[in-house]
Amino acid sequence: MIEIAKEAARQAGAFLQERFLETLIPDEELHNDVKLAEDKESERRIIEVLHGHFPDHTIFSEEIGYVERGDEYLWIIDPLDGTNNYFVGYPYFSVSIALQYKGEVVLGVVYNPVAAQMFWAEKGKGAYLNGKRMKVNGRTDLSKAVGTYVRGRHSVTKEEELAFTRPFMLQTKRLMRNVGPALDWCLLANGWLDYIVMQKSGIMDVAAGILIAQEAGAAVTDWSGAAYSHEAFETDRLASLVASNGPLHEQIRSMIEASS
Repeated sequence: MIEIAKEAARQAGAFLQERFLETLIPDEELHNDVKLAEDKESERRIIEVLHGHFPDHTIFSEEIGYVERGDEYLWIIDPLDGTNNYFVGYPYFSVSIALQYKGEVVLGVVYNPVAAQMFWAEKGKGAYLNGKRMKVNGRTDLSKAVGTYVRGRHSVTKEEELAFTRPFMLQTKRLMRNVGPALDWCLLANGWLDYIVMQKSGIMDVAAGILIAQEAGAAVTDWSGAAYSHEAFETDRLASLVASNGPLHEQIRSMIEASS
């Protein structure tokens, strides 16, 4: 299954790479979002591969919604995570594919076609980048930590974002807002990032990334410190999570409590 998921991601990624930097005409441009035909075509290619091999599996994807086939297996797909980045020519986007089996995420694939980075993990088997095993870093100095902030598109206002993120910008080396969260989790997994703070955001585009980060040794909890446990996927469920390399976790979480 992991090889089929990687093949689906490659095929979609190849298409996205081919279209990248073209003059893109949006189907719809909203205040916080943009709708592109490239999203739909990436999705179509992924579903074609997955249903070609697993015709009895249900799929949920960002554009098409649910394609109901069976109860045990559910593929959770974001065919273009970072659509706004893609639209403006910023090369930080990916294809994200996760598989939920009986309510538990058992594999995840995130593919960055620009850098030919294939991140993947199977539950209990570690996390990998292009075949090389990944692990989080051991940084302990908060002042040298680099993190990212992920917020729900419609659940957090820009004013709330500014107030909440100010301490992180002042007390850590850098807080980035990449607006491509699937890749953020993979950068944490490979030791390139030190922490992630996620506020009232959906799980769909990060389900694969969370598993990849966990399999690389990342600490993932809710804001109160309770260990993260994937719940059976629902489209309207929002999560506020903190993830880190481990040594920095309580310091980051304390900052969240002070900012909330």
